Amino acid sequence: MKFLIYIPQLIYGGAEKVLVSFANDLVARGHEVHILELYEKGYLKPQFDSRVIFDAICSKSYTKKYYASLAQVKKNPLLVGRLVFAKIVGYRKFAEKLAAKRYSERFFDAAINYLEIESPAFLLEHVKAKKYIQWYHTDVANLDDPENSDAMLEVWKRMDALVCVSQIGKNHFVERYPELAEKTYLIYNFFNHDAILEASKVPHKLPGSRPALLSVGRMTSPKKYLRFLDVLARLRDDDFSFGWHVLGEGEQRQQIEEKIRSLNLEDRVFLHGLTDNPYKYMKACDLFVLPSGWEGFPTVTVEAKILGCPVMATDVAGIREQLRHGETGWIVDNSDEAIYEGLRYLLQNPEIIEQLKSNEGMEQICSNEEKYIAVQRLL
Repeated sequence: MKFLIYIPQLIYGGAEKVLVSFANDLVARGHEVHILELYEKGYLKPQFDSRVIFDAICSKSYTKKYYASLAQVKKNPLLVGRLVFAKIVGYRKFAEKLAAKRYSERFFDAAINYLEIESPAFLLEHVKAKKYIQWYHTDVANLDDPENSDAMLEVWKRMDALVCVSQIGKNHFVERYPELAEKTYLIYNFFNHDAILEASKVPHKLPGSRPALLSVGRMTSPKKYLRFLDVLARLRDDDFSFGWHVLGEGEQRQQIEEKIRSLNLEDRVFLHGLTDNPYKYMKACDLFVLPSGWEGFPTVTVEAKILGCPVMATDVAGIREQLRHGETGWIVDNSDEAIYEGLRYLLQNPEIIEQLKSNEGMEQICSNEEKYIAVQRLL
């Protein structure tokens, strides 16, 4: 079978990482997989199977030829023509016309819109496919602005199937959009268990005080890193020892850096930026922490549990499908005070942290066979 998977850009994000496992699993089973980026970034390309085929609507070469920002024009006035083109003709609009021509004679068994933040309109209007499928990675009940999802409703009605990645996420999705209930399904994210274990074998030592806490994710508002810094400052003032390590980048990086300085946490917090191997960090940490305000189904906590990491997480969507509180993880309410009390308790009782290393019961989440069968049922 031929799959076309459409995604805004291949950056270091949770959904993008599980796309790697999904695409590689399909290719390993003999399917042909095409990845179509809206904006070519390609950071994750080296992690895909070499048989995966890549394309981009706004490719790097197209962008270099047709696009220029105002800041670029100020530095080089000769680029003003590109700026005018981008504003008047439409940089993305023209790129979509060129891409539509490329895909006019191609046919796919499945055209998948892999992120809910991008409309599947391009697929529906310009790609010939037997089935059109929308993936939904978040929990609509926890969105700060669910109207963005509401605006997609009419185009989602044209899709053949919608896939949610957690049971609670599916429940909330169907509650909000009952007209889509009959074609909404649950398929957990794909994970490459063996690759995660292999990557974790790379020796790595985390600097700073112990226990070493680790969080992995984009520096954006939903991850709630700013409020977690307040928690850490309180624990520091309570004379607890720890070091917090963060993997990721994002729009809140400057705010986070400023808050670290204002709270005098420079010797306690370590921002490591992006990495193509978070697993060596997971293997080296003492406690994995997910302080998020909301998630659809947190990928990083599954990866941490595959490696036997103790995990403390806020009670976001999908977390209770992964962890059993007090046995394989420590789940706290989604508030500053609950996070503080939970982490304080674990720091006071390191033997509890040790007990949370168990990853018993993760088989259903980690096995790709059942997920593959579920995908086949959609086709």
